[in-house]
Amino acid sequence: MQLLRKRDREGFMVDAKSLQSDGFAEFDSACPSMDLNGKKSFVATPERSGAGSEMRSRATAPAIVRLALEELKCFEVVEHQFAHWGLTFSNAVAIQPSNPAFFTGSGATVLMGAPKSGQIEITFKSPVCWVSGLVTSSRRTVLSAWDIDGNSIVQDEMPGPNLAGSNSPIPPSAPLRVKAPNIHRITFYAFDGQLVVDDLMFGF
Repeated sequence: MQLLRKRDREGFMVDAKSLQSDGFAEFDSACPSMDLNGKKSFVATPERSGAGSEMRSRATAPAIVRLALEELKCFEVVEHQFAHWGLTFSNAVAIQPSNPAFFTGSGATVLMGAPKSGQIEITFKSPVCWVSGLVTSSRRTVLSAWDIDGNSIVQDEMPGPNLAGSNSPIPPSAPLRVKAPNIHRITFYAFDGQLVVDDLMFGF
């Protein structure tokens, strides 16, 4: 199954921007920071210039951080754009899916596992206690978390594919979430299928 049109795959530097409709009600506001049920929260925008790339300290970090994927350029390779929040991505590209099977319903910019299909990895410089995202995938998908020593500590699983327009009982943009102390690395893995992830959030 082709996730992108042929002409879309010819380059990874297309300059495009979209609006995102958040998957969780508490983030319906477009404000960069807010206070939700007494918990300090923030919408983290990408940083490309290197200015302000110093990581926020845990003492001042909000309890909830949502990544503003809608601020990424279409076909932008995502690696260090959120390093000021202590995140490093591996095997991730920002796209606006042209294949209706991966349509999120919001026209949002999402992350696709690429160049290797079916996997996105995030490493945290300082440990977090939970990570969540909305997943649309052509295969069963597992969200796994590891500690600093590489020990697997917790997983969440979507048991089958959930492409839009399919007969799957699982709707597109299904939530996956892991929660445990001292999460240093997570992966979304779709067993060599194709997946996109939207509405990425984490908390300290």
